[in-house]
Amino acid sequence: MKIVDKAVKKVYRFNCPNCQSRLEGESKEFEDIGWKISKFFCPVCKKDRYITWSDLRNKTVYEGEDTQ
Repeated sequence: MKIVDKAVKKVYRFNCPNCQSRLEGESKEFEDIGWKISKFFCPVCKKDRYITWSDLRNKTVYEGEDTQ
């Protein structure tokens, strides 16, 4: 067996519910406020916004993968 890629971090991709900007953030950037809702700061709106955890899409970043 051979190791192909090593996972470096897990990020979430989502759209801001207000301005619909495509955003990406690590789990530490979200504040769980209960009832399956999290709070995050939108850099486009420049305000705190709320989103459900089910609206976040998982993405795993691997070693050597371009992060931009």
